[in-house]
Parts: sequence; structure tokens; C-alpha cells
Amino acid sequence: MLTALIALSLSQLPSPIDFIDNTEIGDAKQYIGLRSRGVYEGHLVDKAKGDTVVSGSWKMVNGDTIEVKATGCKGPACKDAKKDYTAKVGVAAARAMTLLSTAPPPFFPSGSYYCHYLGCEPRIGVEIVSKGANLKAMSAVEDALIERNRGRNTTVVWIGPRSDTDTAKSRIEVCGRDPEKAKAALETLQGDLATATWFGEATVVEAPAKDCLWDVRLYVRDDVQPPPRKKK
Repeated sequence: MLTALIALSLSQLPSPIDFIDNTEIGDAKQYIGLRSRGVYEGHLVDKAKGDTVVSGSWKMVNGDTIEVKATGCKGPACKDAKKDYTAKVGVAAARAMTLLSTAPPPFFPSGSYYCHYLGCEPRIGVEIVSKGANLKAMSAVEDALIERNRGRNTTVVWIGPRSDTDTAKSRIEVCGRDPEKAKAALETLQGDLATATWFGEATVVEAPAKDCLWDVRLYVRDDVQPPPRKKK
């Protein structure tokens, strides 16, 4: 039954092209526009030196990878910003996207994104996994973390694939891809979990690899028991 529910959930997810076609992706310092018909724009915002705008084209290859060709540029950062690159798009959840990017910094960095209404923004990525916790418990953890983020808009949370490692106890893995972001992610997650007293303690360890696209991964112990839902 659990496998069937997960399969149904995955079948309802958007595709990579649904996330990125005719979409603006970025934040206050940098953003790109993947316009329809393959038109590309990259914007670097610099109030002191002036903005840089890269123009070109983009296309999707292999169903999940963006190829960008930069053909024009105006602004002070063109030497570094006018470069071709690729970005592999992963669909983690209905509004959660991961990105493995070779874009020139600070454009379109690798990591986790929240997508909604033809726009995506980079956020702290929190992936929730377990070997044995049931779907109800996993959803309760996800809901608790999302609820804590409302109004703050700094994290994107999703339930990942079943873990093949032991989850008799809860733990938090911290990604080394972006140490500063990972530190902020850990502090945020620990603060959020502290309000969910039913979750219990979680030890902290470093992720074995630095190519993770989340910032913290929460391993939920197999026997976690969320409180009953309150009747409305």
C-alpha cells in the first residue's frame, strides 16, 4: 500500500520542463529568464557597478538538462558572466526543484529551489528520509517543518526516497557543498524540531559527499509517533 501511494504521488509530479519553461528563476541579486521559444536572459544586479544582462538561447535536452548558449552581454561583469553552461533539473516534490549547474557564479547556483506561479527561488533545502517510518509519520514531520517556515520563506522541504541505511535513531546530515548555507540550514532545522517535542532528539553528522543538492537531510527514526491531528 505504501509503495502504491508513493508511486501515485510521483506520477502526479510536474516534469522538469513544467518547472522551467517561461519561468524566472533567482533572487534579488541574480535571476534568469527562460522565455518561451528558447529566448534566454541572465541578470546580475549590482547597485554600485551597474547591472549586467546576458542574452542568448536555451533548450532542454534529455528531458531534464538545460543547455544555455550566451550570445550577447551588456554591463560590467560580462567577462565572467557571458559563458555557456548546463543545468540538470531534478523534481523533488510538487514545488521543490534541485539543480546541478555549471553556470558562472553567482548565476543559477546548484542547490534547492522553491517553485510557484512561473517562478523559482533558491532556498535552504531540507530532505526528509527514513527506512521504516510510515508515510503518515513522514507527512507529519514534513507538515511541521513547512508550517514553521510559513511567513519566513527560507526553506523548501520535501520527502525523499526510502533510505537504505539504518534509521533506528533520528539524525541530521549536513551537506558540505555550501558550508555557510548548511550552517544556517542546521540552525533553522534544529530550531524547528525543538518545537515538535514529539519528534525527539537527532544527532548531527556530516554528509559523506559534497555533491548533495539539499543542505540538510533529516533521517527520521522508524518508530516516530506524531500527535493525533486536531479536529477542526
